[in-house]
Amino acid sequence: MSPRTAKQFEDIRADKRKQIIEAALVLFANKGYHATSISMIAKEAGVSKGLMYNYFKSKEALLYVITDEITTDIMSMMNPDHDDEITTQEMEDFFTLLFNSLKEKAEQWKLFYQISMQKDVLEYLAQQNQSEKATKNNQLIYKYFAERFKNPRVEMMLFSSLFKGFSMQYVFEPELFSKEMILGLKAKLIEIIVKDKIFDIKSDK
Repeated sequence: MSPRTAKQFEDIRADKRKQIIEAALVLFANKGYHATSISMIAKEAGVSKGLMYNYFKSKEALLYVITDEITTDIMSMMNPDHDDEITTQEMEDFFTLLFNSLKEKAEQWKLFYQISMQKDVLEYLAQQNQSEKATKNNQLIYKYFAERFKNPRVEMMLFSSLFKGFSMQYVFEPELFSKEMILGLKAKLIEIIVKDKIFDIKSDK
């Protein structure tokens, strides 16, 4: 048998990492973040505890990766070209991409919401929301609303509430949403949120 190539080792490592993340996601959601140990995650993932630490140094590191991946996916749907500008068309397209993601990755979203409603996780997420990356994401979204609405903070909060409320209900009670209902909701969200620019926001240089 010929020795493995660097690419094969890289693929094996990526698969193991994914295995561990998926195991942690399930355990955090069903047993609770605080009640889940590194040993339990290793067992669920089918790896040794020692190997676990080769990938993640702590539960906190795992939680960060899980929540960061969700946030990164959302921002990639909202600003796919990563040019630090959410256009009117990108915001309109976002709702189609979001609906598709909620359908195709329903279990991932469900587990994420189960995790995010736990008190200790909420406290951790609040700390992470003060990070440089989170601040940049918030500024990018705020810029979109500031260029289009007289009260951008109010509109941004409305958007956040609609996004969280709808997506949470959809993944937990998909039977309530017919195809016609989804199309109607998407049209309504676009009507409320998607606007052309009415203000120019000058960046400080």
